[in-house]
Amino acid sequence: MNTKILFSALILVFVFSGFVSGQENYRTLVFEGNQKFKGNDFDGASSKYMEAIKSNENDFTAHYNLGNALYKKQKYQEAQVEYSKAEKLSQTLPDKAAALHNLGNTMMQISEPAKAAEYYKQSLKQDPYNEATRKNYEIAKLKIKEQQRNNGDKDNSQGKSGGGEDQNKGEKGDSKDQKKDQGNGPQQSKGKDNKPNGSGQEGKLPKDLQKAILDSIDGREKRTARRILNNKSYSKPASNEKDW
Repeated sequence: MNTKILFSALILVFVFSGFVSGQENYRTLVFEGNQKFKGNDFDGASSKYMEAIKSNENDFTAHYNLGNALYKKQKYQEAQVEYSKAEKLSQTLPDKAAALHNLGNTMMQISEPAKAAEYYKQSLKQDPYNEATRKNYEIAKLKIKEQQRNNGDKDNSQGKSGGGEDQNKGEKGDSKDQKKDQGNGPQQSKGKDNKPNGSGQEGKLPKDLQKAILDSIDGREKRTARRILNNKSYSKPASNEKDW
């Protein structure tokens, strides 16, 4: 009987030791990824975060931080996958809000402002007083109106002349590519003990894009939009660091 108890105790010790070792390995990999992220080595950071996920695929932090690294590499669809996983794994309202916010960012970057607005709206439900998210939400709604105006102009042009169709398509495509290169999505990330990377902000929207947005709306709403556009609304994603 005593032998069985001793044998069971030894098994528990080995299992617990393996668990602790695995957790330490996970934390070490995340920390190393954070250091590379701070040094703008986003390829190295991605590798470390992916190793951490292999060690523990059910934790928010590595998925969220991998999303940030992929975002910085402009791999927006891959970043979206990681942010979606992080959102499902989040254990706190701030973490959930952060993942939803950055999902909105990725949608802005691939010119899907309607989806971006929905993610920002969900994020605000978790963190109603986050001004950065609220500002991004307003910008997404303005972008939706801009798209609707452009679609209306395209329909009118097609109705007037069949010969101008190819030219209009070409112009629209050039404009879309230009906006994508300029970057439409604010890049803010949050979470526990997030620390800003660099200045924490990027520039304002391009002048031509501001004008296009303002031209699509009227009156009092235009004054509100101008106030939003005149503020720097973009900030860089930071790694989600924790005091282990």
